[in-house]
Amino acid sequence: MNNIFSEMDGKSIIVRSFAAEHCDDMLMITIQCVDENEKEYSAVFQNVSQLNMSNISYPFQIGGFEIKDCSLRGYQSDERFFVNDYEDGIMSFYCEKFEIYTD
Repeated sequence: MNNIFSEMDGKSIIVRSFAAEHCDDMLMITIQCVDENEKEYSAVFQNVSQLNMSNISYPFQIGGFEIKDCSLRGYQSDERFFVNDYEDGIMSFYCEKFEIYTD
């Protein structure tokens, strides 16, 4: 897993931009966000499945952001990681892989 994620884990983040697009028959999500310390991040999630979102307005805040590795449980490739807002339940989905960058 990307080491930069540990800097975001458990923090409150503001999502400034959220984009979903189909690419090669896969759903890809790109999130531009800033954490409580004003550090900016870009996260790209590939082969997304089971996307659930509720009560969204822009920009929106995620109270607790986590990514769980589900591969040890034998989950299929498009369900390898579970991405979740564990505080408010605003957003959740599974993905095959992801990358997080600092801006």
